[in-house]
Amino acid sequence: MASSGIVMPAPGSARSFWLQEALVFDPGDPCPPLRGSDTADVCVVGAGFAGLWTAVELVTREPGLRVAVIESDICGAGASGRNGGFIACSCNDLPEMCRIFGEAPGIDLAKAFDEQADEIGAFCADHSMDVWYHKDGSLEFIADWQDDSADERSFLASRGMGHHMVRVDADTARSYADSPIAAGGIFDPDTATIQPARLARALRGFLLERGVRIYEETPARSVRAGNPAVVVTPGGEIAAGQVVLTIGAWGAGWPGYRTSLSNVSDYVVATEPIPDLLDEIGWRTHVGLGDSRYWIYYLCKTDDHRIVIGGGAGRAMFGGKVGRDATHVRSVAEVAARGLTWFFPQLEGVRFEYAWGGPMDMSRSLLPFFHSKGNVHAGLGFSGHGLAPTRVGGKILASLVLGTQDRWSSLPVVGPPLGHWPPEPVRWPLARLGTWAIVSRDRAMERTGKDPFVRGLISRGPDLMRKLVRKRTSTPGGGVS
Repeated sequence: MASSGIVMPAPGSARSFWLQEALVFDPGDPCPPLRGSDTADVCVVGAGFAGLWTAVELVTREPGLRVAVIESDICGAGASGRNGGFIACSCNDLPEMCRIFGEAPGIDLAKAFDEQADEIGAFCADHSMDVWYHKDGSLEFIADWQDDSADERSFLASRGMGHHMVRVDADTARSYADSPIAAGGIFDPDTATIQPARLARALRGFLLERGVRIYEETPARSVRAGNPAVVVTPGGEIAAGQVVLTIGAWGAGWPGYRTSLSNVSDYVVATEPIPDLLDEIGWRTHVGLGDSRYWIYYLCKTDDHRIVIGGGAGRAMFGGKVGRDATHVRSVAEVAARGLTWFFPQLEGVRFEYAWGGPMDMSRSLLPFFHSKGNVHAGLGFSGHGLAPTRVGGKILASLVLGTQDRWSSLPVVGPPLGHWPPEPVRWPLARLGTWAIVSRDRAMERTGKDPFVRGLISRGPDLMRKLVRKRTSTPGGGVS
């Protein structure tokens, strides 16, 4: 369907490109829904990356452990099969990590995230997982009206991590891909790209081979506290010594976390295969691309010669509910599509064969948290930074389940959520105002080169909310207080 000159399907009419492609490549063995009762040492609720990596860690550390995984849809159907396909440490966030947690813990956390691009690549190679993994780095284009992140680059350089944000000139930036908007760029050699749904489905297969019981189309209705805890589903129950909640944006509707998370949509589109046009714009490697607006665009090149691009806008959801605002809003998907011709006017008229959306679970700190209540452990709030942090999250949650005092259980994100969002009905209008101001400010600056005062002031609201997050300090026994 065409709208505003953009040819693309209606978002929400089908699964993401990633998941459709992965299911054709390897549909995997059936995992029927739970019917009746089951028991396990550990029940993982949610089969996205955080839950799958947790199960991988558990069966790797304790091969005899009885692990069950339940998923309301199919493995990888949530954010893990809808994202941009980047594995990045988000080191530009290091100043905030250090402010919130303290200098040493903040650096420890950034380094843990930083290790994951190599670790995931090695894991996939060791287990012959064909997931389109490429570690060619990432380039953030800087238009002449955009911030060149000088403060963040200086901060990283003074902490020995300056290689993550290397300033390059316009000619160097355009040598990666010939975008006329480039007045320069920021290059990170340690970013990787991946076909995320292939990875999710490959982890599913890895777990099935090791005896993990996976129940798809099995949503959790509730968890009854106790020893064992009981996970209640429409078709039965699982009694487990330990329960892990890795339910992503759906955590905003879970008792105990309703004000810990605020859900915002993100939309992604994928072009038809365009090998000749990719060559024409000089995008010959698998370097990931983006820009430095507040609501960033992010682009990657697929192994079948498409461009996948997302970002540029989003929409807040009332009460954190995951509904059609997260999946069916064409106007927001069109913002992502228009971003492609902003980067590359040479691609005007390219058809988009896929369009999809999904929710992001945003914490007040914009960092994940890993919170234990007795024998129920939650890993939530990945805030759009998912692939590296979810791998770290799997290690953290496995250590919490096993009661292990180690590097992972001592990371500063272990503990209750840092701060809360306002309750409804206050949160939704404030979030809508903030998201409008962010997108509107980016557009005004693109058009005029000037920062609009009122919209600029309102758009800084989320940053202000984050600045008010209290500092969390380490405790002698590991973890945080």
